[in-house]
Amino acid sequence: MNQILIAAPISDTFKQALLDKGYELVYISNHHSLSMTNFQCAIGIITSNKLRLDQATLRQFIQLKWIARLGSGMEIIDTEYCDAHGIRYVNSPDGIANTVAEHVTGMLLSLLHNIHSAHHQIKSGLWIREENRGMELETLTVGIIGYGHTGSATAKKLQVFAKKILAYDKYKTGFGNEFVQEVTLAQLQQEADIISFHVPLNEETGHYYKASFSEAMKKPHILINAARGAVADTRVILDGLKSGHITGACLDVVEEEKNIEEVLHSRGNVIQELLKYKVVLTPHIAGYSHNAIEKMSAELLSQLQDIV
Repeated sequence: MNQILIAAPISDTFKQALLDKGYELVYISNHHSLSMTNFQCAIGIITSNKLRLDQATLRQFIQLKWIARLGSGMEIIDTEYCDAHGIRYVNSPDGIANTVAEHVTGMLLSLLHNIHSAHHQIKSGLWIREENRGMELETLTVGIIGYGHTGSATAKKLQVFAKKILAYDKYKTGFGNEFVQEVTLAQLQQEADIISFHVPLNEETGHYYKASFSEAMKKPHILINAARGAVADTRVILDGLKSGHITGACLDVVEEEKNIEEVLHSRGNVIQELLKYKVVLTPHIAGYSHNAIEKMSAELLSQLQDIV
């Protein structure tokens, strides 16, 4: 029987559609070794961001016809190998756009109004008002880097709150409207009080936020990263927080995520260092809502209808 390897949560509708076609569904861990002979007859793989499908892994699957990526980033898949061997690959960026936008908005409002810190203080028996006075988003300019699915969705959410929305995208033009001002990167760095990254991870965007980028930011600013951890250099973030050039950070992802369990249990780790400052951290859940799983599953199934 033809197998479909599933290493990501998918909707019941997606599962049933595959079962109705007669496929055997094999559920594996994101960290499962795929170098097992009983998986070699798989014709499809459904994965998320944890299972890396490099050339060494993919060449084992002599019958593989397609890969479905639950989410947007394709850096986990050797697309060149797939192209050369006729393996189709699809992703689902539209399915996560709204939930990422809501998550970013929630983190930012929590940071500006000290909701997260006040909550933890009250849990510890402290009732502190003066230190927890907030800052209204309507006085601030937001700069969005990357105006694709999540970037544009985030702009749409924040336009209700912010003084001004600026957006820069190296590969897209003509997207400005009455709510979003299309700008150059230099202009964004000149004007933004808040900067939010919405770019894929590749050779060009690795450490996009680095020392030279931070230095080019004219104002002390809030940093938001719900894209990929490696888009922002953690040490540069820490340096900025220490100096006050970064006044706060909303991070759904960190560079150290690959070994996060080990990092969290080590003394004096970078997560502990970040949390000494005005930072809201979440464990890469911005695009992981229950609704998003349903939307992404439907998006993938729609793209695979002709081959499954």
